[in-house]
Amino acid sequence: MPPPPHLSFAQSTYQELSLYSHIPAARQPQILRVISGITGMLPEITLEHHLVYKPKRPRQPGQNAELYYLQLISIVPEEQKQEEAEGKKGYDVKSQKWRIRLEDLPEVTRKPVTSRNSGLAPPPQLPSPPPPPPSAAPYAQYGSPYPTSGLQPLDPAKSWILKAAVRVQSHQDVESINTGVNELKGFKELMRGMCDLEVAERLALDTRVR
Repeated sequence: MPPPPHLSFAQSTYQELSLYSHIPAARQPQILRVISGITGMLPEITLEHHLVYKPKRPRQPGQNAELYYLQLISIVPEEQKQEEAEGKKGYDVKSQKWRIRLEDLPEVTRKPVTSRNSGLAPPPQLPSPPPPPPSAAPYAQYGSPYPTSGLQPLDPAKSWILKAAVRVQSHQDVESINTGVNELKGFKELMRGMCDLEVAERLALDTRVR
């Protein structure tokens, strides 16, 4: 999956194999305990900030290049979450370290897992916004483009999506692909009776701009 034509940056691509399951909120603590028992690791809470960008289609005739939604992702450090809980400055969107995630449409495949090409890259260097015009009031306040309050969850029931994934460096590495598929199949069997890990609906993961 090539970078969008209007962006230029170093990109690290990989093939992602995955299975998904819907987890009701009441089952989430139990599922975490089961996974902890399987992996021998304690759960680690990570808060990510996602910004989704929708490119605009060019109006010039004949330009029918496929466009994809882009995600800017930042992991919020634990100390910032603590500062925000204490009423201090806390999270500052402008000082975060961001990465761009690119995700292709999942492949049409008979594999028992979802398979698609994905990539991570540092964001491109964008020019700073222009200063306000001289005619602007000296004490005018310009709102932040990032919402910081009034956010509502997409799912009022507060359920969870369990995603089990294996990343392979290249889709041409058949041996590693088969190993990843078998590992996911094994994990699916271990979780049987607790949750149903299944292949995701392909179009539900479509990242193309319509």
